[in-house]
Amino acid sequence: MVIGGELHLGVEPVFENGVLTRLRPHTGVPEPFVLSAPFVNAHSHFEYRGLMGRVEERDFFGWIRRLVQLKGEQTEDEVRCDTWIAARENRASGIALVGEHFDRPHSPAAVREFGLMGRLFAEVITFLEHETPQEKLETVSRKAAEATRASGLPAYVNPHALYTVDEPSLRWIARQGTPLSLHLAESREEADLFRSGTGPFAELMTSVGFPLPPTGITPVEFAAALGLLRANAQLVHCCEVSESDIAQIAASGASVAHCPRSNEALSCPIAPIRRMLRSGITVGLGLDSAASSGPVDMFAEMSAAMRLAHEKGEPISPEECWQMATEGGARSLGMDSWVLGEGWSGPLLEIHVPDALGVEDLIERASPDKVVWRDPIDL
Repeated sequence: MVIGGELHLGVEPVFENGVLTRLRPHTGVPEPFVLSAPFVNAHSHFEYRGLMGRVEERDFFGWIRRLVQLKGEQTEDEVRCDTWIAARENRASGIALVGEHFDRPHSPAAVREFGLMGRLFAEVITFLEHETPQEKLETVSRKAAEATRASGLPAYVNPHALYTVDEPSLRWIARQGTPLSLHLAESREEADLFRSGTGPFAELMTSVGFPLPPTGITPVEFAAALGLLRANAQLVHCCEVSESDIAQIAASGASVAHCPRSNEALSCPIAPIRRMLRSGITVGLGLDSAASSGPVDMFAEMSAAMRLAHEKGEPISPEECWQMATEGGARSLGMDSWVLGEGWSGPLLEIHVPDALGVEDLIERASPDKVVWRDPIDL
């Protein structure tokens, strides 16, 4: 069993009335699988499933421009189908909780159809929109309410990023005090925008008359000034952050959703996860969108997180990665009870990797097709 990110060999769970009451030494022939709590996809975009492999740009700004172009060419039926495929793939690969961002209204029904739990975030973007900011907030508020009805899960009006939402709207969202999931400090281009008012974001914003944000600060500092850094805030990416930024995030109680495969694909800086964990920040793993990360595969995401941290010279352990893929992700979505131990009453994962000797073995040898869902069985 994997408990708290660590592999415990030779033990089995005892369930009574569907609740885990204790662990005991294994009583039978060892089975060719390991039990774990289900995975948590801390940050996802199901609606981009159909764009996997279609965005060839590998610079962050170019990738966004191409994604927006392709998004505009999709039909509603295509997007609806894509969200269902993504939800099914998440569930089949061992994911139970998601932090799902959506613009178009199809993810909520897909989440419900495949039994996923978590939080939904209806994205607000006021940059290059035909609606006024006030109209957009009203539209997204209605969309969030409908998402709650369609999914049975909480859905929130949510700012996409500091560079795609006008400052008054960001402040309005901050005043609501509701959970949020903000793309933040993802790229060098974003850092340049706030540091010096330069780069492609600044040029585009200036060309269309969209107000530039204040300069001479970091994106994290601006988010804090707006009131967006708080305990129920999940900050997505945080690749380009300073020591001061990390300290400010830790002090606020905000969590981080780390998406290493997406960050690598878009040439983003390597996020300083080792320092975040050392500072006490809760970190979850997110698969982001298939358009940037590729196939749904939490094992590949954990492997990428370890590899990139090693390349940065600030390694993280396999056990820490597994925690990020389970407990850390759950905490970042407001669930503090995602620990496989006494009192656990949810389903389990069987991960079929014979003779696994450690968590790193599981990460490097497992794949989504080796995952089987298992309900608690009274013994």
